[in-house]
Amino acid sequence: MKKRNYQYGISMVEVLVALVISLFLLAGIVQVYTGNKASYSFTNSISRIQENGRFALETMTQDLRMAGFFGCATFDPENPENVVNNLDPNGTGYSDDHDFIGNGPIDGTDNDGLNGSDSVTLRGVAPGQVNVHPPYNVSTSANIFVNDNLMLQPGDISMVCNCRGCDIFQITNTTQSANANQMAVVHNTGTGEPGNYNPDNCPGANAHCLSQTYGADAAMMRLQKVTYSIAAGASGEPALWRQEFGENPEELVDGIDQMQVLYGLDTDDDGFPNRYVTRPQVANLWDVISLRLMLLVRSEDQFFDETNQTYTFNGNTVTAADRRLRQVFTTTIALRNRIGS
Repeated sequence: MKKRNYQYGISMVEVLVALVISLFLLAGIVQVYTGNKASYSFTNSISRIQENGRFALETMTQDLRMAGFFGCATFDPENPENVVNNLDPNGTGYSDDHDFIGNGPIDGTDNDGLNGSDSVTLRGVAPGQVNVHPPYNVSTSANIFVNDNLMLQPGDISMVCNCRGCDIFQITNTTQSANANQMAVVHNTGTGEPGNYNPDNCPGANAHCLSQTYGADAAMMRLQKVTYSIAAGASGEPALWRQEFGENPEELVDGIDQMQVLYGLDTDDDGFPNRYVTRPQVANLWDVISLRLMLLVRSEDQFFDETNQTYTFNGNTVTAADRRLRQVFTTTIALRNRIGS
């Protein structure tokens, strides 16, 4: 008789050995997954921090370097006759925001924002300009012809300049010119706020007399007063905010933990900053010719396998109270129209 071989199955010892081996393999897989996830989260947070920091600095720099711009006209705050403000000082809504001649090009507050942040305010033109086109109307005309654009809108505070001087006024209307790619910018009294005033020397008591006739060497720009500050954003995270003429604040980017601003002063009139100080140390804002801007940007996530980060910001070494990642961004911005003035 043939002897049969029977399958008796797997023994308990073999099962236990297999389970132990499986546990080691599973632990290795979990460890690799956890490590990769932590590495991805860390790299992603660093990328977001750098992206937010660069965007914040580039946006602010674009505005701040235009502070105090009066075209190619040389502006002397002690003798400002070549720049004329035609806005109605008694008009509805007229405020300190609209005085681009009496106020300095730059201002700010000190340590009164979220996390002890500064704010910074600029007065100047928005980036971009349009050229004045013929017909070059006389100074008593309400129309200035420029190339057709979307930059200038009714209600905007604007400025027309050549190298001899400038006029500031509010646009009351824009109309399409008979010439292609050209429009007329109108500056009558209007119904907007604050409106334009009636100069005593303007025939017919019209509110559209300018100080001179502007020709081919002139350009028109939109004026702005912009404040940057740090406050809580929609997500609850600290964020950079931008506000124009004190209205309708706009959240630009979150994760901006703190902002500090130092003002570069030209105390010997050589066109270069001699020292950098805080806002309370600035006696005359027209002496400011550059800014040193410092941003502390933090990650949204905390990393529990990392120790609390130590960093240096505004000359102080700080250990963070949480385990978020932080990076310091610093830049120096020359106020182009104050350097060498």
